[in-house]
Formats: sequence, structure tokens, C-alpha cells
Amino acid sequence: MAKQSTLDKSITKFIKPKHWLTWLGMGIAYLLSFLPWSILQSLGSVFGRFLYLISPRRRHICNVNFKICYPDMTKTKRKQLTKEHFESMGKGVLETFASWFQNKNRFSSRVTFEGQEVIDQVLSKGRGCILISGHFSSLDICGSQVPRILDVHPIYKLQKNPVINWIMERQRKAIFTKTIERRNMREVLKSLKKNKAVWYAVDQDYGRQDSVFAPFYGRECATIAHIGRIAKMTNAPVVLYDYGRTATGYHLAFTEVPDFPTADDVTNAAKMNELMESIIAPKKEQYFWAHRRFKTQVNKGDPSPY
Repeated sequence: MAKQSTLDKSITKFIKPKHWLTWLGMGIAYLLSFLPWSILQSLGSVFGRFLYLISPRRRHICNVNFKICYPDMTKTKRKQLTKEHFESMGKGVLETFASWFQNKNRFSSRVTFEGQEVIDQVLSKGRGCILISGHFSSLDICGSQVPRILDVHPIYKLQKNPVINWIMERQRKAIFTKTIERRNMREVLKSLKKNKAVWYAVDQDYGRQDSVFAPFYGRECATIAHIGRIAKMTNAPVVLYDYGRTATGYHLAFTEVPDFPTADDVTNAAKMNELMESIIAPKKEQYFWAHRRFKTQVNKGDPSPY
């Protein structure tokens, strides 16, 4: 089924038997969302260890990524980091349920912010701003906290499962004043013109179209090029949004990216990848290593490392 927005569709469109299993899963997710934070974290670790056992393909992808990004890392360390990654992702799944089905302020006392003054300064210019971030396991729970200090319009990707889309799009609409499907460039420009922030996660491989090749951990990989182009077109400041899980909650930090963009797409992409490396380093296990970041090759005929 083609990926389509479900915002204009009634729930009655998704009550056919083929959707019942997904609804059962979402019912369980709803119940899990009520767990206290400490239990959510513990159960998330257990769930992550289960995912590790049943996901050989994802384990393989992680191992390949670690070989590329950390060539000096031993096999034992790669295996350990993969296990830690899956535990972090297990926590992230349960945190996502909490962000979808619970009040966004439920865990607000566990959240710390850094860089409020950066946000205030860039928005004082009246040109909006572009937040750039990576994919970490706490993406949804941390993202739900950003509106406490900033009216941000996140860019999102539609999911294949229409029931998941129906729930996800409505829950995010309840948190954010506006969400933008990633192909809708017109709405991105409208938001910036209204001095709003738009939020892009810039670290995934979307293929050759609208991408350039730039180094990420020393290897050329397809990197989206339109962030620099939008910034040049609108003169909107670009802000690095770093977020992650701590021992007691979550930390969100905002830093303006200096001297960005340049006139060159590859230079801009390389800078973004360098920034991603800098925010991955302190919390490697939380990064989404199960994504095939290097699947698109510079030369079309070259084999995939996966």
C-alpha cells in the first residue's frame, strides 16, 4: 500500500480484520504507556534484549556500521555495543508509546534544557530557524518536550502501516502546532516565513535523489542536500538540536551552527555529518545504528556493504 496521510480519514476506515493485529498491538502499547518511568526503562531494556535475539538482520547492519565507523573496535566490543544499542532502542519504543498516549508533561521534571538563549536569539532575526538532528532512540519522547520552549514544526516520514500513521499523525498533531510531511517543501517555506522553527533529522540515506556524497566517519555516504539550499534560499539560521537519555531523564541542547550554509552542497553535507558525529560520540548506544546508512554507493555498480 502506498504511503498516504491519514489526517483526513475516519477511524472507521481502519477497522477491517486485516488491521486487527495492529490495533491489538496499539492497545498493549497504550497500557504500557502508563508505566512509571523507572519501570518503563527496565522493561524497555528487557524488550531490547528480546529484539536483539530475534533480529539477526538488524544485528548484522549494526555490526557492518560499527566496522565502517569504528575500524579499530574489537569484535567483542562491537557485539557489546550492539547489545547496548538494542536495549536503548527497546527503551525508545516504550518511550514513544508514552509520548503518544500520555500527557506530554508527565515526565517534564526529568527534562533539562540547554541553549534557550540560542533559540531566542535566532528567532529575534525574524527568519525562523532550521533545527537539524540525528535519529536517537529517545527521538519521540524528547521531541515531545521541545514545544515547551519552541514552536517547532517537525518534518516527518509517513509509515507503511496506515493504522500506525493514523495514530502517529494525530498524536503529533496534539503536541505540535503543525507537522510537515517531508515531501511538502511549500509548507516548510511557509513556516520559516512565519518565523517558526522546522525540524529535520538529517542522518538517513534517502537514495541519490536530492542527495550528495559526503564523508561520514570517513566513508562517503548519501546525505540530503536541501538543508543548505533552504537555508540559502530563506536566510534562516541553522541550529543543531542534540538530545538524549540520561541516568535520570533527558537532556536537550541547542547550538547555532556557525558559517552555515556555504555555497557548496558537498561542503554543507560534510559539515552536517561532522555535527552528527559530534553528538553521537557521547552516547553511541543511543544512535540508530540499525539503519543502513551506507546503502547507496558512490558508483551505482558497487556492492552494498550490507
